[in-house]
Order: sequence, then C-alpha cells, then structure tokens
Amino acid sequence: AAEYWELALRYKQVGWTGQARDALCLAIEIDGDGTIGKKAQCFLRSKIPRHPVPLMAEQANIQGYNQMLADEDEAKRTFEKLVRQYPDFEWPYGNLGSLLIKKGELSRAEEVLRQAVVINPYYINAWLHLSRVYAIESRFSEADDCLERVVEIDPADPNWPGIRELVDQLKNDKFN
Repeated sequence: AAEYWELALRYKQVGWTGQARDALCLAIEIDGDGTIGKKAQCFLRSKIPRHPVPLMAEQANIQGYNQMLADEDEAKRTFEKLVRQYPDFEWPYGNLGSLLIKKGELSRAEEVLRQAVVINPYYINAWLHLSRVYAIESRFSEADDCLERVVEIDPADPNWPGIRELVDQLKNDKFN
C-alpha cells in the first residue's frame, strides 16, 4: 500500500491523475482502514478530479492557471471554455473562482465555487476560495464553516492555516 501511495503522489506531481487514481485505488484496496488506506482515500477525494477527464482537459486547466500570471482575461476565457466543455471537472471552477475573487467579482466567484463543491464536496481548493469570498464580504460565520469543512476533509492540508489567518485578520479589522 505504501508503494502505491508513493507512486500516486509522483503521478499526481507530474500531472497524470488517471494513473494516480489507479494507484490510490490499489492502496485503498490493500490497506482500506489502515493509515495508508485512509490517506489514499482522502487524497483521492480531495486532490484528484472526482470524475475522470481527458488529459488534454487537465493540461488546458494548467495552461489557464499559468495564464493567470500574464493574461488574466485569457485565463478567464480558458477556464470558462473548460467549464462549458467539461461541466463535471471541478478544477477549472476553482481556478475561475480564484480569478474572479482577484478581479473583485465576488458574487460570480461564489456562484462558480458553489458549483465546484456540488461537483465534488471534498474539493478543498473550492472550500478555501469560498472562505475567502465570505471573509471579504464580512460573512465570517460562512467563512468559518468553509474552513471547518476543509479541516474535516483533510486536517493536514497545508493551505487552510493561511486562509484561517486571512479570515481572522479581516474579522479583527472589521471589529476593531
């Protein structure tokens, strides 16, 4: 199980989520309720697309992510096209939501991110971005709920403490 777990991490790192999915499933099959099996289940749910998508869709999503640094409008078009072509692929929704937050389009960001968590209720990035939307809008209870959801999904996720800090800072700024 440990070898399949390590293999899955390497596959994901190089962008081969189909192979990562297969390796994770084998780790789960071997170690079900053991430590590795549980880690593999968590990773499969939260870090791999819920529904398999073609490699070219994942590559286009990565391209859009990279475009965010140089041409946000082109990135937005890329993510919107992916959402139309692959409506069950949560990653472009998460990236589009993040970009919309940056552009100040919070209502649309919330809508897009809500759709991402409908597609995959374990998609951590969407929950983190939703928390940001709610915190910016001073909807702190909802922001906290999103962060609690992330901790339930994967308390070891390295990204939630930074968002927690942001939410707390915005709360302090609002009430002090």
